[in-house]
Amino acid sequence: MENRAHAIAAVTFLLVFSIGAVVVYYWLANRTNEPLAYEIVTSQSVGGLSAQSEVQFKGIVVGHIASLGFDPNDRARVVMRLQLQPKTYVTHATYAVVAMQGLTGGSVLELKLGKGSAAPLATSDAHPARIPMQASVLASLMDVAPKVMQDLRDVLGNANKLLDTGNRQHVAASLAQIDALTRQLAAIETKLPALLADVQRSVADADRLVRTAQTPVRNATALEASIDALARSSRQLSERLNRQTAPDFDTLSQSLQRTSEQLDQLLRELKAKPQSLIFGPPTRPPGPGEPGFGKHDKEPRQP
Repeated sequence: MENRAHAIAAVTFLLVFSIGAVVVYYWLANRTNEPLAYEIVTSQSVGGLSAQSEVQFKGIVVGHIASLGFDPNDRARVVMRLQLQPKTYVTHATYAVVAMQGLTGGSVLELKLGKGSAAPLATSDAHPARIPMQASVLASLMDVAPKVMQDLRDVLGNANKLLDTGNRQHVAASLAQIDALTRQLAAIETKLPALLADVQRSVADADRLVRTAQTPVRNATALEASIDALARSSRQLSERLNRQTAPDFDTLSQSLQRTSEQLDQLLRELKAKPQSLIFGPPTRPPGPGEPGFGKHDKEPRQP
């Protein structure tokens, strides 16, 4: 009996141990819901965040901040440890910002996707992967707020200088001139219909005048054609006269040149011996061997 009791106890222990081992094995093999650990190290302000603050991605809660504190190696930086759901889409391009949560004023840590690799960011509990943190829109506005306020003060100061007493008077005078000009334009607008009617009548008169002027224009065109024909006839007649009279003109010119030379010679002789005009030209004395050669020297000369 005693041996049988020991056997039953041993079998029972083995069964319980085997069942426990199988349960532990399956539990370890199917740990699909275990959160993934990530880490953020930043020197920016994380005001509004605390441990157990929500972590969101595209407006959906995907985890929480497990711990929040200063970096032991650099007290100017803050270290946050995140616990995210296993199916959270975290890549090498993921970054985090501090965002406001509605009108309640609470802050959450929001994950965003930037430009870069879309490969999943591997992590582990022993060596959590780091997610970079960037300044939020509100933080950026807070950073530039002092400069914006200074610029606003400068603008207001310049506006006060611009709108001093003298400039206000000039502005008032300009507004009065604009008002008077507006009234004049309104008066001109009332006269526009009559002016347009006059313009239309003038256009109609001009159209009639153009139609009336078309007949003289056609007559002038015919006259121009007649003049062109007369000019062509004149050119043809001139060419014909040139061809026919050019040789006769050359002969006449040569004859006139010879006559001119003879007249010139006659004038020279008259200038040398004007008495030849009355007595005639003198007789040429005989030369040697001609009759009367010696006798000619003894005869008295005619006066």
